[in-house]
This record gives sequence, C-alpha cells and structure tokens, in this order.
Amino acid sequence: MRPWPVVAALCLASASVPAHAGDPSDDMAATAQSTGDAAPPPPQHIGYGALPGGLHVAAAETMPLGTVEVGLLSGFGHRSGLLAADHSMNRAIGDIALAYAPIANLAIALSADGRYDRHNVGTMSDDGAVGELHFLFRYTASLGKLALGAQAGVLVPGKNAPSIAASAISYNGRAMLSYDAGFGTFTANAGYRLDNTAKSIDKRADLSIEDQVSLSASDYDAALFGASLRVPVGARWYVGVEGSADVFVGGGAPSPIYRGGGMVGVAVNDAFSIIGYLEGAKVPSLSYTEVSQNKVTLVPYEPTVTGGVGLQARFGGSRRAAATSQIVKNVRPVAVTVIETADVTGTVVDEVGKPVVGARVTIKLKNNTGTAVSDDKGNYTIARLPIGKTVDGKTDLDDTGAEIAVEVANKKPGSATLTLGKGANTVPRIALDPMLPPGQLRGVILNLGNSRPVAGATVEIEPGSITATSGADGKFTVDLPPGHYKLTVTAKGLAQQQLDVNIDPNGVAIKNIDMHK
Repeated sequence: MRPWPVVAALCLASASVPAHAGDPSDDMAATAQSTGDAAPPPPQHIGYGALPGGLHVAAAETMPLGTVEVGLLSGFGHRSGLLAADHSMNRAIGDIALAYAPIANLAIALSADGRYDRHNVGTMSDDGAVGELHFLFRYTASLGKLALGAQAGVLVPGKNAPSIAASAISYNGRAMLSYDAGFGTFTANAGYRLDNTAKSIDKRADLSIEDQVSLSASDYDAALFGASLRVPVGARWYVGVEGSADVFVGGGAPSPIYRGGGMVGVAVNDAFSIIGYLEGAKVPSLSYTEVSQNKVTLVPYEPTVTGGVGLQARFGGSRRAAATSQIVKNVRPVAVTVIETADVTGTVVDEVGKPVVGARVTIKLKNNTGTAVSDDKGNYTIARLPIGKTVDGKTDLDDTGAEIAVEVANKKPGSATLTLGKGANTVPRIALDPMLPPGQLRGVILNLGNSRPVAGATVEIEPGSITATSGADGKFTVDLPPGHYKLTVTAKGLAQQQLDVNIDPNGVAIKNIDMHK
C-alpha cells in the first residue's frame, strides 16, 4: 500500500516562477515585442505522482500539453510506543514518479513507492521492506480563479519490495477544488478509497506484529478529506500548510488517521525545484490484547513525525508563443474613489456599573444610521459607517457627527455624541438609570366667581406635551412619570392659569385650580 509519508513528500512541489517586467512611465506609452526562441512555460508545483498538488491534497490542476514531470524523494520518519512502552519504529522512504499530459486537461502518472522499516522492542529488533505501484488519472477544468477536477487511482500493493500482489489491487477517487485567492491558492478534496490491500497478506498469523504494522495494509475502506493553502514568497520560493484525514468505514472501524504538515520549496530554474517538508500524523492506538495475540487491526500505521527533501523536474511541453504587449496612457483617467469608514464600539451599563444585555444602540449620522445590540458583557460594535471619501488621494470627511441613542426595557433612555474619525472609535461608557414607577396628578377646576366646577377646561402638561380635559364635575386625572411639571389651564371665558407640580414615584398630587375672568 502507498505509504502516506511518501505522499506527503511528493506533494511538496516546486514553486512557480512568475514573469516580471519593468513599469512604464506615466507620460509615455510602452510597447514590448518578444524576440528569438520562445521559452518553456514556468515550473509548476509538483505533487504526489509528479502531478500538481499539495500534501495529501491533489490540486485541481493539470500540466501543459506534452509535458513530462518527474518527482524524486527520500525521507525519514519515527514513531515510539505503538507496540510497547519501549517500542520504536524508524522508516526510510524513497520514491520515483513520472507524469505525462497526452491531451489538454488530462494527465496520467505512475509512482513507484518504497519504504524500509526497522522496529526495536527492548533488545529485539525486526525489519522489512515493501514496494508498490500507483497509477493516477486526472481531469480538470478551469473556471477563472476557480478550478474543478476529478482523479482516479489504481494501487497495486507489494508483499515484499519490489514484488506486487495483483489480488490486492485497490481503487480510489476524489473530487478536487482549487481557488486562487490572490495571496495564495486554497485547495480542498473529498473522496473514497476501495481498499483491498489486506489481501496482499497470505498468512497473517505467520507475520510478526512488527511486519503487520509496517505493511500499511488496511482491513477497511476509507473516506478521504483534505485541505491545503499554498502561498508564494518572492519570485521563486513558496510555503504551504495542509491537513487531511482518512475516515475508515465499516463495522468496528478504528478511529481516523489525522495528518498535518508544512513545507517550503524553491525553484532552482525553470526546470528543477527542491523542497523540504515536515509532517505529523495521529493514528489509531493498539490495545494490549491485540499486541499480545499478535493480531492487530490493519490500517496504515504511519510515523508520528516524518521529514525529508525532494527534487522535482519538468521537461518538454508546448512552447510559449511570441507575445506582444502594449501599454498606453488613458486619455481621461477615471478618478479613484475610496469610501472612508469608521468602526464604533462602546459599552452599556446600569446605574451600578453592571453590563446591560440586549440594549438597542442607534448611531445616527447625516446620511447613514447604524444599529447594534449589546452582548452579555454590555459591549456593542457598529462597523464600517461611511463618514466620507477619498478621491485621487484627497480625503473629505463630511459626515462625522454621531448621535448615539440607547434604549432597553425598564431603563431610562441614554444618549451621547461623538465626532468620528477613520478606523476605530470608542464611545464613552453609557449608564442607564432605572425607570421609576409612575405617579398621579388629580385636579379640580372651579370658577372662583360662582364656586361652580368648570367643565371642558384644557390642561396642558410640560414636558411631555400631555393634555387632559376636565369633566362635568371639573375634575381630571393624569398618570405621569416622577418629575417636575408645569401646568397651563385654559377655559372659555376665563383667564389662563399656570402652576407647577411635583410628581413622586407611586405618589398622588392633588391640585385645586381656581379660575376667574
């Protein structure tokens, strides 16, 4: 079966070398025509099977038509404590892969993978070597910055390097997605492996426990998942990170294998590149019963840590045609406009300084209004409020006066003002006072001239613009929040009267209002 540390290494590929040209001056047009023989296309990132890709994650990329790619690798891995407390396993790996692009969007590859394991338990030691072949077929399609692809693989595991076991041929397939995010390329895979590698073992009982672990054969099919990010550094270097998982399928299946790794690569020239990598793996553990009975659950028991170096190369392929480029100055350059924004944060508390949760915060500008709700710590954020613009390098912040209003049930509203600037702005802490229980105003309006009640008199109460009207008995009743108020009483044929009144929480204020002509 293909050793996963080998996959990790061959997936670390050569960095692409972008072309660079000088910038023309602003006041002149520049025209460049290539001359002489055309150069081959720049090198690609070469992965497992000498195909483009990353660590365990195949990229949705093929090779230029007629291209031949080669990948060579050696590495070393180590694991301890798998079979016993004093157990150690050291693995040497070596691989050679060849890929070819016979038609556009299609690539085929062959990888010959070999490994040598040495186990030590106390004073006992055991070793063995295994080799295998892996055929790959990949088809991809580009949709601008997004690329999609599918890959099929046929794995021929070996019993002892370099022999093969035809009855144990296994198959795998995966769907691939790659996206050029500008700063780097993101790739994701999902697939399935139909695994027959356990059939490469004729008599498992005759094998030592160390041999069973080293075969990397599996009793289970597996769902395959992975994601990677590859970022160029300068013209020829790149770095990459990746995570992947093999989730075993079937009754009694063990826990998945998880992997994570990083790599760095450099293109020596247009044809050759060198890589270095380091990968960690978490595999299912073995029980004392399995080890003592000399029968383990077969899965690929990889080293805990694997590192190595590799050499990749690309030859042939379609030659780039001579290119003509021209740059001319715009007759009327379009003004570049950038909207300037402000981020506003703050905190809402109660009268004793504790956070107020769920308060509605409104920030009103001349042209825009933003809203937010305070969280469990009383904090709120309103991001990207437009406050002006920059046109051709000239900034005009013409909407920076902010009115902040805060409301929540059972609290008096709070407010604040702030002049905003570009970027982060902090509002001073807003404290909300409790809403006091209401009081009541009761009044009787009498005509002083005849001592009779005045019906239909109008009572205006400020602040609040509250209005009440007296009844036939001259009486009126109004519920009011606690505070100080001014009353204005008017009635037909009588002089207007004004008076002050204080309303206490849960209190009743009684006023006798005498009116005269």
